Amino acid sequence: MTDTGRHETQGGRSIAIVGAGVVGAATALALAARGHAVTVIDRGEVGAGTSSGNAGAIVTGAVTPTATPGVIRSIPSYLLDPNSAAVLRPAHFFRSLPWLLRFIAAGQPKRVVGIAAALHPLVSKSLQAHLALADMSGARELIRPGGWLKLYTSAAGFSASALERELMTRHGVHFSVLQPAEVAELEPRLNKNAYTRGLFQPDSGFVNYPRALAQSYFECARQRQALYLQETVLELRPVDGGGVSIRTDQATRQFDAVVVAAGAWSKQFAAQVGDKVSLDTERGYHLSFASTGESLLGRPVCFPEKQCVLSPMHDGISLSSGDELAGLVAPPDFRRIRALVPFARNVLPALMGQAIQREWMGYRPSTPDSLPVIARSPRCAKVFYAFGHGHLGLTLSAITAQLVAGMVSGDPEPFDLSPYRIARF
Repeated sequence: MTDTGRHETQGGRSIAIVGAGVVGAATALALAARGHAVTVIDRGEVGAGTSSGNAGAIVTGAVTPTATPGVIRSIPSYLLDPNSAAVLRPAHFFRSLPWLLRFIAAGQPKRVVGIAAALHPLVSKSLQAHLALADMSGARELIRPGGWLKLYTSAAGFSASALERELMTRHGVHFSVLQPAEVAELEPRLNKNAYTRGLFQPDSGFVNYPRALAQSYFECARQRQALYLQETVLELRPVDGGGVSIRTDQATRQFDAVVVAAGAWSKQFAAQVGDKVSLDTERGYHLSFASTGESLLGRPVCFPEKQCVLSPMHDGISLSSGDELAGLVAPPDFRRIRALVPFARNVLPALMGQAIQREWMGYRPSTPDSLPVIARSPRCAKVFYAFGHGHLGLTLSAITAQLVAGMVSGDPEPFDLSPYRIARF
């Protein structure tokens, strides 16, 4: 079966979006709002994949890349210690080696400074971009103020944040160092003996139901005639004379342009167009504690020394953790996140009697330099990329949507987008 895939709107083009996570849903709304005829294609439901399991933070000051000199020094422990903050499964080592070598290169001091400078214009505009889409879709109540709080259990742990604090200062990020009494004012239900210092970014936002936000964005796009096809995309192929053909497990359709927003699965589609990208999965694990019916936390709280976050989600407290390089096929291993349950119950004593209602694993689509791919394909001008957001998928989804909609519509660049080009690989 072949069709044109077109349901033209006046003055718009037919645009397919491969991927229905929060990036794809936000992009659908941004494009539909500009009058384009949008079709979103994904094998799952809108917002049901990796986007549904994050910590809910929109971190406007997240200018520190994952690869830093301190992290690079810790790589041997990732290889040898199965209980370390991050794990590389031995079976995935050789497949991930090219990515790891680029990751190590990205962690050199000069590169870190440049990457932070490239992250800043994205993250600093991230909450503003979300609020614009939320106002459009009637989802403003899903995005809350409250800030982003990191707590340190030791003086050494806080000292390790020196580079992060330096980078935030350099880029004008509003943050403050909190003493224990100030932390207790923000989060009175936390165990006051569980931290010695805090780092607080008050300008960040929080979404306590990320899947609902993605669904709200797409529903607003649907009201602007966007379509959703629950099908598995198998192949992208540029068409002679213009346009792009998409073959799914159900049909083959042709569109004027395609946006690849398939998260960790985007690499295969870029390769079909002829573009190479260094992309791996930092698999993340989540546990959900059943709700007590009380407000236990006012915002996500990160514990960097334990590499975990406690978040007050719509149905209880979420514990998220884990950076595991193991690809897309290996079965999940919940042992490390389960081992953090006693820590979570110690720092938030109200969790002591609460059952774990859900375990989950997601696939963070991560580039070695922590910068997303937001670009037009150099191989095919009708293909656009919106993936590789790593730990910042929710944070960067709305600003990515705005930038991609601008590219598709031929707008001038609002700032230098060259750091996010796919050709850097």
